[in-house]
Amino acid sequence: MEFIDPRSFLFVASLLGLLCAMVLAVQARSFPGEIEGLGDWAKAVALIACGSGLACLRGVLPSFFTVVVASAMFLFGQLLLIVGLRRYSGRAIHWRPALDILGALVLVIIWLTYGSQHYQGRLFVMALAHIVFSAVGAFLAWRAPPQGFGSRFLSGFFLLGLLVALYRIATLPAVVDLTDDIFDHSLIQQVYLGFFSLGVLGLSIGLILLANERLRVELEFMATRDPMTGALNRRAFFSRAELEWARGKRSRQPLAAIASDIDFFKKVNDTHGHHVGDLVIKDFCQRTGEMLRIPDVLARFGGEEFVILLPDTGLAEARQVAERIRKEIQKRPNKSLPAYTVSLGVAVSSGAPGQPASIEALLAVADEKLYQAKESGRNRVAG
Repeated sequence: MEFIDPRSFLFVASLLGLLCAMVLAVQARSFPGEIEGLGDWAKAVALIACGSGLACLRGVLPSFFTVVVASAMFLFGQLLLIVGLRRYSGRAIHWRPALDILGALVLVIIWLTYGSQHYQGRLFVMALAHIVFSAVGAFLAWRAPPQGFGSRFLSGFFLLGLLVALYRIATLPAVVDLTDDIFDHSLIQQVYLGFFSLGVLGLSIGLILLANERLRVELEFMATRDPMTGALNRRAFFSRAELEWARGKRSRQPLAAIASDIDFFKKVNDTHGHHVGDLVIKDFCQRTGEMLRIPDVLARFGGEEFVILLPDTGLAEARQVAERIRKEIQKRPNKSLPAYTVSLGVAVSSGAPGQPASIEALLAVADEKLYQAKESGRNRVAG
């Protein structure tokens, strides 16, 4: 039973692929450099599209172009999809073994085309390669950050392609008498080529969804984080602090704030340079963050000034946290950085009369205690 000419499927796949490659290329140029792999995806889809265009000219152009070159384009395009996913996830790329395997597959395709003239064998080789690439792609897409709808959609399309290729191999005995794929109008070939046409579009949509979700996460991070240390910025801190204040008020639990300041930081900059000063700030933020709980909030307010918010923490516990931070900073585990110390001021509010009645008031008390610590000789905790 004849349905649609396979040329039509391949022609549609070629047009869709070229359009999708154009969209991916534009994204590759406009997205931040931290999001890698988009260029590889654009090249991959373009190669698959060009391979489809050559394949639909079977019977018009020589078999070398419509079978061998087209198959090589399909294989290398699928490899570039995997390469793009690995780059996107920050994984290493190992070209040599993959190119060796692809070269061997192309040689097999040449032999099956001109040597044994085995159409069924060509189908088997291409479907088997599709299965391997789809399995690897599904695995990488499933684990690609952020693991949301985009990664699941893309992984699902890879898996669907794997299932279709498995079904194609399972039905190979049905085409044992065929010698030329352009005359294969069987139902399974229609399904296989039809999915191939839609697969180019589906994979491109999945890649775009994944990249857009990653961009959203990057932009949210940039909007809420200090770019040098990764700590919350002032605006994000107050948004989080208002939530913690309201939660503490409902549950009648204390909320503690610690204001901290690196001692003699100007001297560090003047003596060792601003680059070393930046390293000191990063070192303080990293070591301090490692000592905090998951609910605790660390924010950089500017320069060498940091604020820590401790939900459900009383004054005695907050003083202990501040003292641990002071002692840890004083240890100087990184000998490549100059020795430095930190002064800290502690304030707590539980909503009782006479205690700070807002986040701003709580921070004002913590700043006052910090000033007392610095006036008392620095490298100490007050509160």
